[in-house]
Amino acid sequence: MLSSFATLFCKRADCPASQILLDYGRSLLTTKEGDRIKAHLATCDFCGAELQLLACHRAEPAEYSFAEMPLHLRRLAEDLLQKSSAPLTSFREFGEYRELSR
Repeated sequence: MLSSFATLFCKRADCPASQILLDYGRSLLTTKEGDRIKAHLATCDFCGAELQLLACHRAEPAEYSFAEMPLHLRRLAEDLLQKSSAPLTSFREFGEYRELSR
């Protein structure tokens, strides 16, 4: 059985969207909208916790790079996508590359 606290700690229909909270944390809202969110935060522990979590969100896009797919996995994927009879052969080849499971 859930405690009464657990049933109260959830997002409700009157809670602002996560993007609005993110904009509030970044001071991107109008004064009127910001005041409305501030008043809501005074009574909603869930949105307050969500705002703290969103404060860790980066404002700029994260940098990343793509890794080259190993050739045997590329062949397996292409075979499966083409729905040919070749996937069975590729599965046998796949067993030879046990280092992938590490």
